[in-house]
Amino acid sequence: MTLSTFLAHQWHSFWRARNANKSLVLQIVLGIFYLLIFLEIAGLGIFLPLIIKESLPGKDPVVLFCSYIIYYFLVGLLFRFQLQELPSLSIQPYLTQNIKRSSMLRFLNMRSLIHVINILPLFVFIPFSVVEILPIYGTVATLCFLISMFALVVNNHFLNMYIKRKSISSSWWFFSIVIAIAILKAFDYFKILSFETTSSNLFVGLLHNPWLCIIPLAMAVITFRLNNNYLRSHLYIEELVSQRKMKVSTNYAFLDKYGDVGEMIALDLKLIFRNKRPKSLVILSGVILLYGFIFYPRYLQTGNFTMLFLFALFITGLFISNYGQFLFAWQSSHFDGMMSYNINMKQYIKAKFLLFVTVCSLQFLIASFYGFMGWHILPIQLAAFLYSIGVNSFVTIYAATYNYKYLNLSKSASMNFQGIGALQWLQSLLISFGPVGVFYLLNKFVGFWPAILVISSLGIVGLAFNEIIINWLVGQFNTRKHKILEGFRER
Repeated sequence: MTLSTFLAHQWHSFWRARNANKSLVLQIVLGIFYLLIFLEIAGLGIFLPLIIKESLPGKDPVVLFCSYIIYYFLVGLLFRFQLQELPSLSIQPYLTQNIKRSSMLRFLNMRSLIHVINILPLFVFIPFSVVEILPIYGTVATLCFLISMFALVVNNHFLNMYIKRKSISSSWWFFSIVIAIAILKAFDYFKILSFETTSSNLFVGLLHNPWLCIIPLAMAVITFRLNNNYLRSHLYIEELVSQRKMKVSTNYAFLDKYGDVGEMIALDLKLIFRNKRPKSLVILSGVILLYGFIFYPRYLQTGNFTMLFLFALFITGLFISNYGQFLFAWQSSHFDGMMSYNINMKQYIKAKFLLFVTVCSLQFLIASFYGFMGWHILPIQLAAFLYSIGVNSFVTIYAATYNYKYLNLSKSASMNFQGIGALQWLQSLLISFGPVGVFYLLNKFVGFWPAILVISSLGIVGLAFNEIIINWLVGQFNTRKHKILEGFRER
């Protein structure tokens, strides 16, 4: 079977799907959105040399550009893990047919390369190279530079695919990469190893010695072969279809002492770790902890406490927004059955609230190590943490009572807008920029410590009256319960 035949089958599968019209509208909207992004990124690539010369006079734009390439690809690897899905499921129907595995592998590899993350960087590298590198270093050096950039994109792509596939059997593969990148960034921060100097030396050296482009090409070939060989040896239905894998039941005995609330928290944990979409949201909440290395040093240096508070909200409270916006929708496939039992909704909502508090507390404790960068980070993160669990958690639960959309847990969260409506976008903006606006006004007109105290006090008040607020939220749920049930029945 040829590659064109596989693509033709994908085309027919799209048009014959039940919700083809809705999918087409969504694809058109996303296509326009991506086109605008590509044009803006291309414009950045064209005008970047001019921007550098005006804002940083005396700096060589090429040297400065090259100094951030390694950093870009390291951070990009983390984003790829969250945003790129494995295309394995698309070949399930062919595994029982008389089709060569080499054909299926070729289709999988080609299909996986067509992704916005692989295309986007080219809209920066190509314009910048044509505008700035070509006139100085010539055609051969520019062409070899672009080949190297494309090879590194391909290398990151297949390396991510390999790590993701290995992480299915052991999550330590993913965490080892995260830890390795965090250690490298720590070396960079404490001046033990400079990313900028190393990256600049490597890629400016490549421009002076174009033949060095064989190194990125070799890296791309190695990661491709590594990924391809692993996939070839695991191209079986029982290994590609997670639903057919043997599930090992995990018991959280330490939660038994908390009664019904502990049992409900245990059920939530099982749901998270057994399904792709909630699991990927939890992974994203873990990855976001590394954002402090990226943004904290810059805003500490400029004394911009408002931006520090914004990123502290993300780092300590993103789980609440990501998981909480689908609070009831996570059980949408069996919500009718749940409501037919004598479930205490107060205990149910309280279990969700305590799950928020537990996860955000862990994030806060881990993020506390950022205090070594500057003492201002600690009170800012404490205020963000208290506000997240004492205010944002209840706002999120309330917004979830208006979410009537069914959720498919088997799909990844990346580029997946199922279950997300205007209310979810509004809620995300409210819990992020609402407290940031209050903090900005207080910090500007009253002072840093009054801003910290007011934000923290709001969170403490919410925690103190959590029983009253949860009782009110139960009433809000009961008011809209039948609308929620009706919405979840629609597939």
